[in-house]
Amino acid sequence: MTEGLRPVRTHEEALEASAGSAFVRYDVPAPLEGVGHALGRALALPRRTHTRRLGLLVLGPPADVHSLVAAIVARDLLDPAVRSVTVQRGSLDAVAGHLPLREGNEWEWLCTTSPPPPVAAESRLVRLTSDDQREIEDLLAAANPGTDARPFQHPGQHWVGVRDDGGRLVACGVCEPSLAGHPILSGITVDPTQRGLGLGLAVTAHLTRQAVANAGVCTLGMYSHNAVARRLYLGLGYGDVHEWSSRRFG
Repeated sequence: MTEGLRPVRTHEEALEASAGSAFVRYDVPAPLEGVGHALGRALALPRRTHTRRLGLLVLGPPADVHSLVAAIVARDLLDPAVRSVTVQRGSLDAVAGHLPLREGNEWEWLCTTSPPPPVAAESRLVRLTSDDQREIEDLLAAANPGTDARPFQHPGQHWVGVRDDGGRLVACGVCEPSLAGHPILSGITVDPTQRGLGLGLAVTAHLTRQAVANAGVCTLGMYSHNAVARRLYLGLGYGDVHEWSSRRFG
């Protein structure tokens, strides 16, 4: 079915077609990477992922997503550079019926426009610089190997951390501009021997408060299996939860 298929050429049109989705507002860059398409309540947009590769973002309920992706494939409207898809949770099967999908992951995106209150362990935070890059990389590799954080590989990064009494880095995190230009947190990591002391909470609260003060919003992404992180983020006031399934093309 291609009836009702309409092009989406601007960020404003994408925001309208998504019913004001906070993810589209804060995580999809303007201008768009190319022409998107909408049908019913479904929207498909070309979008750069955190790895800077071109992917397809698909939002909407399963029935409309099924019709939209079928129309895009039938009309050969999918950019050949697109090699992955991120789909609103629950609509993955509707996409899988039309595109060859392989492995991937389940993740969530959250945002807040309210500064969290101070937490006790924030007094231990120190600013980290490129001189600390190796220590940050070692901590991430040991305690958070699946993170998307890339210390000092992107402009505008603000890293903070905590050192123990011996000077060893035991917690860290970064706030940086997303591809859409809004603050996003990543790399929130605590050494396993230091967990339960509120260090991850302190890093997150501090970076969030600074981002909201400077930009009016802070965003973050997390893998869905991390229930501990979810409770921490929700407790700090994060909401507008968007649940996603991401898959590579076969």
